[in-house]
Amino acid sequence: MEQRYRELYREMTPWSAWVYLLLWGALGGSALSFFLGMGDASEWAEPGRLLAALGILILGGLIQLLFGGLTVVVDQGGITAGLGRGWVLKTRISFAEVESLESVTYSPIREFGGWGLRGGRNKRAWTARGNEAVVLHMKDGRRIYLGSDQPARLEGRIRNAMATASA
Repeated sequence: MEQRYRELYREMTPWSAWVYLLLWGALGGSALSFFLGMGDASEWAEPGRLLAALGILILGGLIQLLFGGLTVVVDQGGITAGLGRGWVLKTRISFAEVESLESVTYSPIREFGGWGLRGGRNKRAWTARGNEAVVLHMKDGRRIYLGSDQPARLEGRIRNAMATASA
């Protein structure tokens, strides 16, 4: 069973507006096509079409809930980063594994091919948007980028938590 620590800081970085527009434009347009494709009033009672349109909208909500944005939580034992609010995809980083950290400006497309959960064995990114992050330099040589809208604040909160944990 995973040990529970007191949460010290939480930061949610949502997707860029264009991602939401793309998601809801595509899924909303698909759902709307069911309604616009209905001819006379008798077809409005057709449950299959209505359920399909509703299912498409629910799918969009689940995608946004489970994968929309990045949540980073700093607690007394370490850092947890996960996509969305459902935390289907998450990672836990113990302070004992971190050698150093720094706030950086980087190129997500050039360095990782975009945003999201990206990278390889020695360099990994957990990002949602933008080009700013806190880079954790791990004792085993890995670098983990945690995307942030306010990287200096996130770095400060991690440093404070690390100092408190080691005291």
